[in-house]
Amino acid sequence: MVEKPGIDVGHEHFSDLDYADNTAFLVNTISDAVLSLRSFQDTASALGRRISCPKTKLQNLGAGHQPASVSVDGNAVDSVNSFVYLGSLLSSDGYCRPAINRRIGLASSVMSALHNVWKDRYLSISTKIRIYQALVPSVLPYAAETWTFLATDIKVFDAFHIKCQRQLLQISWQQFIRNDEVATTTGLPSILEGSHQPPS
Repeated sequence: MVEKPGIDVGHEHFSDLDYADNTAFLVNTISDAVLSLRSFQDTASALGRRISCPKTKLQNLGAGHQPASVSVDGNAVDSVNSFVYLGSLLSSDGYCRPAINRRIGLASSVMSALHNVWKDRYLSISTKIRIYQALVPSVLPYAAETWTFLATDIKVFDAFHIKCQRQLLQISWQQFIRNDEVATTTGLPSILEGSHQPPS
């Protein structure tokens, strides 16, 4: 019997990961990728379903060269270094820094959209803090439970979090106010406090 394409982890053999309406094939070679995609396409056709080739991507995870794009039954399947899946940026190097930078960019857009709120003299600090808590931290660590954090990644998150608090409090860079004073004024904990620890 020919073993299905896939990867071995310890004594276990994995060929794919199945999600609600997506599948990730785990293969070692381009020929295995083409074989898996053709087999999947044939099975899907028998069930009246079809693969969306424009949404299908080839990606190398970890060491090695980026695979070449392939054609499966006349349909092109592109090879990529990264792509966005369910709102999270998946990068070939396996690190989460590109995803962190993307989430910070999205959270920065939210902060910018609330510029007039932060400048409003009639809103109390506590109201501004509640608005911030409701809108920004929900965007920032989205899908963070799937990331492997390094200590430097957590520092990047915390630096952005403090920057947001300074903006919320209308503290300019010319004012010499320490970060711990800012955190004391807002009473906000670290953005990832309790949920992630850096590797030792």
